[in-house]
Amino acid sequence: MAEEGVRAARKRETRERIAAAAMELFAEHGFHAVPVSEVARAAGVTEKTVFNHFASKEDLVYSHDTRFEAALVAAVQDRGDGSVLGAVRDFLLARYATMPTDPDAQARLRTLAALVADSETLRAREQAILARYADRLAAAIAADQRCAPGDLRPRIAADALVSVHRAAIDAFRRGALSGRPPAEYGPQVVGAAEQAFALLAHGLDDFATGPHDP
Repeated sequence: MAEEGVRAARKRETRERIAAAAMELFAEHGFHAVPVSEVARAAGVTEKTVFNHFASKEDLVYSHDTRFEAALVAAVQDRGDGSVLGAVRDFLLARYATMPTDPDAQARLRTLAALVADSETLRAREQAILARYADRLAAAIAADQRCAPGDLRPRIAADALVSVHRAAIDAFRRGALSGRPPAEYGPQVVGAAEQAFALLAHGLDDFATGPHDP
């Protein structure tokens, strides 16, 4: 068992070293200008080792996505007596609240924002990741609530929750690229996300009512 733990730790350290080397190179030269062979050389591994840890070059940019996905699903499955909305809201807001004060998170946010803005390939990969989050979340909600096949509510709820996350991340990235201090735009994004979750909690009946002024 101890040997398995050492192997797992070594594998995790190698993966993190590869991802860190990749992001440093991408930040300096751009995503498309850096071949995987150069990432391997910077990380001190072979190109084959890179692909043993990452299925594609795009996955080097999104090295944390599976960990985040697992935590998101666990927030639903392990929530206790509260609502799914409340569990996902609390999980995401807790993450958002630390972003303005975490230097590593800020550096990664700025790098990722610039890379994604400059690459259609990465934007497509990101959309696929968000779709996968919604799929996993919908399945977790359906299982939790024992929903019948054909019940659309788990899918609608999951899509809505992931949409809030997508909008919040986009807002954080705009702030990071604007040059404004994180302490200024961070709380604004968190507040906007809280409003969005409140909208989901209360429904759309009372939102945007009354005559529309052309």
